[in-house]
Amino acid sequence: MYEKCKAQVETELSQVDCYAATTDMWSSRTTDPYISLTVHFITEDFQLKSRCLQTTFFPEDHTSENIATGLREAVAAWSLDAGRQVCITTDDAANMVKAPALNKWTRLQCFGHRLHLAVENAVKNERINRATGVCKKLVCHFSHSWKARVALEKAQKELNLPSHSLISECQTRWGSRQMMMSRILEQQKALTLVLSAEKRVRHLIPTWQDIDVLESVSKTLGPLLDFTDALSGEDYVSVSYVKPVLHLFNT
Repeated sequence: MYEKCKAQVETELSQVDCYAATTDMWSSRTTDPYISLTVHFITEDFQLKSRCLQTTFFPEDHTSENIATGLREAVAAWSLDAGRQVCITTDDAANMVKAPALNKWTRLQCFGHRLHLAVENAVKNERINRATGVCKKLVCHFSHSWKARVALEKAQKELNLPSHSLISECQTRWGSRQMMMSRILEQQKALTLVLSAEKRVRHLIPTWQDIDVLESVSKTLGPLLDFTDALSGEDYVSVSYVKPVLHLFNT
């Protein structure tokens, strides 16, 4: 099945005049390192297509030289002509910036990653850190207590709130923090009802100051989360969204 699928993709790519690529390094839940390569191209009938060619185990040191070699080998493995590559998008890690340069490839920085860094820098505030910490403790408590989750579901029904679970934060995706905060605000009454019933966890109830901070942050970052979702599309040229949306923010 794999060989058949690969042959179909290679045939498809052989008919493409030029393509762009995206690559990233990441670790599995068991901390095994991988490198991925995705290509993007436009068909003869002007349909935008993306193909994730491979996600390969990468145990070597993550030096720019090793990454550059790995990317060349990946391109060659799929019979792609590097000369037809318009650009390759990476994050701003030093090794990922240098690797395309070593291959003499044009690099495009990842706007989503730059946005993540900008938001992370903007929310470096003692009050925000405290409020975020409260959210994390709440998520941790309800994630590790079956009894608490059952009580939360009961409270949601009593208060006519959506039967939603709490959301964990992912350190590399600022949007997950925003979603975590929004979910805490949505379920605030249910959370307070459940936590108030047990003395040992009452300290987890967010204070009015925490709620005030969460509401302010959520209101400010909400539009940026929608922007990030727009940038994550695969059926349209997402870079076209950048300038118009930045203009809206400035006005």
